[in-house]
Amino acid sequence: MVKTIRNALLFAAAVHILYVIVQVVWGMLLTMRYVPKIVDAYSSKQGMESQVSFGLAAGPSGWLYALTFAGSAALYAFALQPLLQRWANRRNRP
Repeated sequence: MVKTIRNALLFAAAVHILYVIVQVVWGMLLTMRYVPKIVDAYSSKQGMESQVSFGLAAGPSGWLYALTFAGSAALYAFALQPLLQRWANRRNRP
């Protein structure tokens, strides 16, 4: 039981770390490929705003990360781990 819980937490952590890595790499690729069109931006002055708005950007709350962490741990404990055990038992049959 302890081994299953440990493996489920490690699986959930790995899923979330992989998600963060993918987001960082995707952002880097988009930044490297971005080419601003300066001529088009300044040709129409109506498109540019004359005021700056201040505030906070809305993002996912901490509860969302906690729920996805718990959900991925439960997915491993109740779905993936039994499948892996069945697969290992089939391989060990003589």
